[in-house]
Amino acid sequence: MDILKNPTTVKLLAVQIIKACDEYISLKLPEKQFRELLYHYASQHGTKLFSIKGINPTIVNRIGKKRLELVNIMLNGYQHRLPAI
Repeated sequence: MDILKNPTTVKLLAVQIIKACDEYISLKLPEKQFRELLYHYASQHGTKLFSIKGINPTIVNRIGKKRLELVNIMLNGYQHRLPAI
């Protein structure tokens, strides 16, 4: 598995999500690892992954509808923390 855990840009994050989704679909990446990777992205790179209305539009446009549906299913139940004031 050659997926970068800490991408530096939104576009690079989208590329890593595409790789992870494709590996999961081809049964090369177990569901538990896939979910943990997405939770890592959500918790550590939330500003890149999320926008005010949900998933960042750049990510949505780059990963496509089917992968977006898969990401939403895997992130179901994840609660993003609000920054401390």
